Amino acid sequence: MVPTRRQRRRSEGSDMNAKATHYAAKCTPRKARLLRPLVKGKTAAAAVALLSAERRAGSVATIKLIKSAMAQLPKELAANAVVADLVVNEGPRRTTFMPRAQGRASPVTKKTSHLTVRLALG
Repeated sequence: MVPTRRQRRRSEGSDMNAKATHYAAKCTPRKARLLRPLVKGKTAAAAVALLSAERRAGSVATIKLIKSAMAQLPKELAANAVVADLVVNEGPRRTTFMPRAQGRASPVTKKTSHLTVRLALG
């Protein structure tokens, strides 16, 4: 019997990646994308240390996401994990209304993000 592609991928095991996704994070995609160049290419521990000092929007969610991806790897491999990619996509938008003068209301769009981090062994 010929092994399927999935079975071959599992048997190789050399390409160990960890991926974690956070859907509808309460941060606008434009602000979350500013974190990408800060963490890409750094070790996971260094990225967490760097983001903990940042006061930018989405840094707390990104820290939790990196830690979640690190937990998927074995402990001896998690120390060498490198942030291979941080993908930020637009999430659902929620419209609220702000009261204005003379009984009017203006719409306010609350934007969310889908964050995905991928760790690779480096």
